[in-house]
Amino acid sequence: MKIMSELEISTNDPVSSFVQKPIFVSANESVKNAAKLMSDQKTGSVIVKQGDDAIGIVTEWDVISRVVAAGKDPIKTTVREVMSSPVTFIDPNAKVSEAIRLMSKNKYRRLIVKDGNRVVGVITLSHVVGNSRQNTITLPLLEPSSGSRCPYCGSILKDREDLSKHIDPVHIREEMLRGAHGPTP
Repeated sequence: MKIMSELEISTNDPVSSFVQKPIFVSANESVKNAAKLMSDQKTGSVIVKQGDDAIGIVTEWDVISRVVAAGKDPIKTTVREVMSSPVTFIDPNAKVSEAIRLMSKNKYRRLIVKDGNRVVGVITLSHVVGNSRQNTITLPLLEPSSGSRCPYCGSILKDREDLSKHIDPVHIREEMLRGAHGPTP
């Protein structure tokens, strides 16, 4: 009897095992209200709806890069102006490996899960492969074709030497200052 690895088991699971409940906003909602909703719900994205249709998605990154960094007023800017659209849907019965393939191919971190015409939620890359150092599984197909990825923050650096120069002062020192490597009480 063949024993499957943890990674093989999770990639063969249905997408429905990883679905996070959907949080919806109207396309004409202000970015400020959408950001407040994301903060209140402790989620990284909201699905933009027009009538019964999911027409886009707004993520924390969209708010930072398309509103804050662009100097736009989040009260006057609508989510329609900054949403990512069109969106990619996946069936809740699809395998997680298919979701990972779609995210990797399209350079997405989220897919909207739709059962027929009904949006059932969102699947995120970090939820599937882990969002902490202890739970993260490195997937070779997601690694950069050149350079070295920092296992702490995901930054891509030129080579292993630059990676080492990055990790020591940025991550190790930061943990030491927080007491992560100090004596236990």
